[in-house]
Parts: sequence; structure tokens; C-alpha cells
Amino acid sequence: MKKIISFIFLGFSLVSCSDFLEEVPKDRMTENNFYLNLEDAKAAVLGVYGPLRYNMDADCFLMFDLLADYLEGRGSTMPNSAYQGLDQTNINRAASAWRNFYQGIRNANIAIERIPNINEINESDKDALIAEAKFLRALSYYYLVRLWGPVPIYLKTETEDIGRKPVDEVYQAIINDLQAGETDLPSIPAQFGHPTKWSAKAFLADVYLTIGEWSLAKEKAQEVIDSDLFDLIEVTVADDFDDVFGPNVVGSEEEIFYFHYNAQEGWGRPHKYLWPLDSYSNRGSYVVYCIPGPFFDNWDDNDLRKQFNIFSEYINRYTGELETLPESWPILVCKYRDPNGYYGNDWCFLRFADVLLIYAEAAVLADDAVSPLALECLNKIKRRAYGYPFNSVSPVDFPTDGWTVDSFRDTVIIQRAYELFMEGGKRWFDLKRTGTVEEVILANTGRVVKEAHLLWPIPEAEIDLNPYMSQEDQNPGY
Repeated sequence: MKKIISFIFLGFSLVSCSDFLEEVPKDRMTENNFYLNLEDAKAAVLGVYGPLRYNMDADCFLMFDLLADYLEGRGSTMPNSAYQGLDQTNINRAASAWRNFYQGIRNANIAIERIPNINEINESDKDALIAEAKFLRALSYYYLVRLWGPVPIYLKTETEDIGRKPVDEVYQAIINDLQAGETDLPSIPAQFGHPTKWSAKAFLADVYLTIGEWSLAKEKAQEVIDSDLFDLIEVTVADDFDDVFGPNVVGSEEEIFYFHYNAQEGWGRPHKYLWPLDSYSNRGSYVVYCIPGPFFDNWDDNDLRKQFNIFSEYINRYTGELETLPESWPILVCKYRDPNGYYGNDWCFLRFADVLLIYAEAAVLADDAVSPLALECLNKIKRRAYGYPFNSVSPVDFPTDGWTVDSFRDTVIIQRAYELFMEGGKRWFDLKRTGTVEEVILANTGRVVKEAHLLWPIPEAEIDLNPYMSQEDQNPGY
């Protein structure tokens, strides 16, 4: 049975002309007069970014990080960090995220199907644009499968009604799309903000790490490292991290794939982390704050990442005086700082620091031993964090011996927590894939995680409209 209407595709269906009516309107864009040339093909791929960008600058991005063990929500976001399951407000936000991811998938499928039929484009350009659409489709499914578990897989615009597919099938679809990217995406982006073959390889490394394919994760990460196209940004003082995360950065040697934003009205990425009176922004809405406890107690004050990412004191922009945050919210986030308040900061989906950490973890698990390269990857991250040249031996280097596989992996996970702090739910996904959610959340927050909090609920509209789904398909607790 063909799907007549679906929540995830609502408003995005294409209407075909009947066989007996071939008239092509000249006063508006239609299927028949749009997909004609290279610029049309590029526009079709750009259409995939819209729904995904919205997810990354809206409430659902907050929800990703509120699942971590270091953040507390205020107001309507509070249930996300209570670990008891989502309330109705956040169920609605999760449904919006689901819809946006699937709208991105729908737009990707349109581009993938339409671009091959455009005669005015050479085959290499076609392949690259199709691979870019597949990369973005993979990104959507990567979030869907980790947030909802088994989900429907749509790889065509016209498809049979389907229910939830097993997690391993979703990951295989992701891998297939990224393997196309390895082959067909360019080595160098035409402009920052578009994926390359190296973006696909780094993404594959992350996927393989998530599903426990250690050797493959190591292999793909090493390919990116060996390319010599990427490196860490040098840091000597905390504010130098603005060269990585600041609002004026437009591409760098650390960038592998970012969602780009700028200060133009409507093109920024509004942050709800900053306090409106702090020295970093005059537009923060202060929806979240950090939980004092072991996570921050164990984070060395000399680590420049800690100094850059959070603050407890600020210069009052009106009085010029140094003030301390009140006891009710003693730590706030300032990683995505923009003193002008325009929120031009990009979102780092993958950067070279990710790849070094992926390699370090995957290599020790694949080899059952700590190799010199795995240790060096980890040391590069730590040296940079303390302001030392990352390519030279430093006083903060980790020891060369005394490791077990478990102790080394635990150290990598901790470094990932500090390095990738507030980067789109990476801490939560690490806790899930390592099976340590309940243990770590309890240790750092004192809270017990309910089963209902491990996966988000399938939107009720999807269950109601999809004849291959029923309430029995709903995730536990909803």
C-alpha cells in the first residue's frame, strides 16, 4: 500500500502532472521547469540543509546536550536533565526534531532521484552532488537511530509504507551513503560548510566507533590523519579557542564538517546558554546552567578548555565591576561566545580533534594494546588543552606505560567529555555507546535514569498515520 499522507512528509509531497497535461507554467517553479542545470541541482542539495540547520539552532540542539551529566535545564527544559522521561512539552520538541530530520531525508531523496536526469551537468558533478545529499541523509539517520532506536528507512520518494527497521539496518543505510561519499565527494570543498571525501571518512570512523567496529573505525580515522590536510589550531591562552569556536571563524585546518552560521539577521545560531548580563553576549536567554559536582571538580582548573567553556564570574557590562554568579546557577556556559550578540558561531559536527580521539579509542580496542600513535593522538589533545605546542613532548603528557586497555579507554572518554563539551550531544552518545549512562549520571548528578529517558518517543502522529505502526511500536515509557 502506498503512503497517502505521512507526518514526516507533510507539506513536502510532489505533485506529478497527468499524462494528458504536459503544460509547463512559466510564472512559477515546478518539477518540470526547475531541474534543468547545475545551479538547479545545487539548489536542490542546499534544500537538504534547511531542516537540519533548524534542528541545530533550535530547542532540540539544547535537548541533545541537556542529556549529558553536566547540564541542568530551566523552565520547560528542566525535564530533559531530570532523567525521568520527557514531559509533553519536550515530547512535542522531539516530534519537531523527528519531522525536521525526515524532511531533510525527503529533500535528499528528491535531489538523489532528480539530479541524474539533468542533461546539462557532467557526470562527476552529478556524482558529487548526489554524494553530498547522501552525506546529509546519513547525518539525519545518525541522529534518528541514536535518539529513537529503530526507525523507518526511506531511501526513495515513492516507497511502500514501512514501520520501524532494526538498528543494524539503519546503520547499514548510513554506511552505504557515506561509502558513496568516500568515492564521489571532492577532496577539497568548493567552500567551507560542504562535505568532502574526508568528511565522509571521518563520519564513517565515528559510526564504526558507535557500533563497535573498532578496526574499521581505526582505519578510517587513520586515513584522515594520514591525509595531512587537517590539524589542530594552536592555543596558548584560553581565548585562543575563539579561533576554533568564535563567531568570526570561516573555515580552518581543524574543520572537517561544520554547519556554518553568520551574523546576518536570520542566519545566526541563537544560543540559550549565555546570561544576558555577561561579558560574552548581550542576548543570552540563560535556559541552561551547569551542575556543580564531580564532572567539574575533576576538571583541572589549569585546563584552558575549562577556562574557555564555562564561567562563574563576569564583568557587569553596565558597571564594569567583577561579579559572581548567584548560588542558584553558579556555573554558566560560554563556549559559543559572541560579544556582539549576533550568534555567528558555527556548529562543529566533526573536527580534527574528534578524529584524533576516535583513533585513540578505536586503536586500543582493535589492537588490545596502547600503541605509540594512539598515545600520541591523546597527548596532542591534552597538550593543546594546556597551551603547549601539540606536536612536541610536554610536561602534561600522559605516561608511556602502566596502561590497561580499559584504563586507556576510560581516559579517552574523559578527554572526549572535556574536548567535545557542548558539541551536539556527543557526551550523551558516548555514555550510551559505552553502556555507562546509569552509572555516570548517578555519580555526577545523584539521579537515577529511567528506561524511558534512553530513547525519545515516536511521534504520535507518525503512529496514527503510518498503517505499519501501532502503539505497540512506541518506545518504553510513552
